Formats: sequence, structure tokens, C-alpha cells
Amino acid sequence: MRQLLLIVLLMAPLATSAQESGSGPLFMKHLVEDGNFFETWGVGVDYFTMDQDYEIESLQFQIPGVGDVDPSNILVTNELQHYDLKLDVWVTPFLNVFGLIGRLDADTYVDLSQVTIPGVPFQLGTLPVSYDGTVYGLGANLVYGTDRWFAALNNTWTKTSLNGDFDSSVKSVSIQPRAGLIIDKWTVWAGGMWLDTTEKHSGTIDLPVLGSAIFDVELKTAKKWNYAVGIGHIFSPKATLTFEYGFGDRKHTLFNFTYRF
Repeated sequence: MRQLLLIVLLMAPLATSAQESGSGPLFMKHLVEDGNFFETWGVGVDYFTMDQDYEIESLQFQIPGVGDVDPSNILVTNELQHYDLKLDVWVTPFLNVFGLIGRLDADTYVDLSQVTIPGVPFQLGTLPVSYDGTVYGLGANLVYGTDRWFAALNNTWTKTSLNGDFDSSVKSVSIQPRAGLIIDKWTVWAGGMWLDTTEKHSGTIDLPVLGSAIFDVELKTAKKWNYAVGIGHIFSPKATLTFEYGFGDRKHTLFNFTYRF
């Protein structure tokens, strides 16, 4: 999986121009020429989905009566849903930091159909590894802009405490460059996401006819970059709603609602 993403992945709201907002940041307020800026604190809700391919970093897969399995013959994909509550604060006019806690539900699919097993006249098919858990994350958003445009670099680190049938763990780091325009009550942007996820699973699975198999696998993001476009609406200087779509070798969607105070 990735996640997480996230995860996964998550941008601080950039939908309000400096001229529209009220109170100032905690430090260096004098750097904003007109003296106005975002409200200092924000609380937001994110909903994030992603589909991506994995590469097998390492694999131990013991099938009864069969030798080592070649990882190059195994295809691995992942699908996840992630939602979280995020608290952020403007530390300076150019730096926003945030923490998040949320929930992850994911499925990793291990395609063994290309694995040849001597004496077995059928393919093994695809093994699903389903898991869920609590996501914890920290991030920093570097921002510069005017009342007409903005540029941002979002950095997020997450770790997931997982439940499921296996001993599993997921860690991720994401970097998201963005550049966009502010048009009246709307924002639009384009950019990308660099994502590095490490996912580990170990345990025992039951295979048809063959019986129980012990496995230990470490997975990594196959394609680290994808593209992204987004749009946001400013309901008021304190409330914004954004949507982002990621495409390319990896796909993601992100909905965010944030209220500032």
C-alpha cells in the first residue's frame, strides 16, 4: 500500500489570498506587506484514495515442496482509502506545519499467476492481503504567493499502526510541489507527487492443494512520481474546500475541507 500516503499525502489549504484573511501568523508577521494573512490555526478533514504498483524489495516465500520463488514473476498492486483529521498552524508567512491522525483501509494484491510450480497443473492466482489501521503523520508546507497566484511545497511523513491477519507495517514520505492561480473565489493548480512507501508483511497463508506457506515480503513504491491537478473553492476567509486528482503511473484523489480560526 502506500500510505499513505499518505497517504498521503495531504496539502494545506491554499485557497485564501493574503488580502482576504484576518489574523497574522505566530512569527515574522511584518514580512506580509499589508499586515493581513491567514488565520493562524486550521482544522481540516481529508479523504484520500490511491491505486499504485509495488516493486518487491525482498521476498521469502516458502511453498511446501517448492524452492525459492522468483520475485520478477510476481506482480503486486495496491488500493487504499484514507481519511484523517488534521490540525495545522502558520508558524511564519511562508511555513505551515501540521499533524494528522486518521484511518486507513487497504488491499494489496499479489499476483502469482506467472509463478510456475513443478507438478502443479494450475495457476495459483492472486492473493489479497487486506489490512486497516490508524495513521499518524506530521508535515510542513512551504508557501509563497500573492492575491493572484501561489507556489507550495508540501512534505508529509506518515506511519500506520496496522491490524489484520499478518504482521504488517507501512511508512511513507511524500513531497508535493504545487503552482496555481487564485481567481475570485476559486483556486486552480497543477503539480505532482513524489511518494516513497515501504510496506512489510509476514505470516502464513493457505494455498489450494499446497497447504500452508510462510512468507515475509517488503514492498516499495514502483513509480515514485505522478502528476496532479486540483481546484478549490473559498466559501469565506475561514472555510475552504479542495479537490485534487493525480494521474500517470499512479492515481490518487484527495478531498479536503478546512476551517481556520
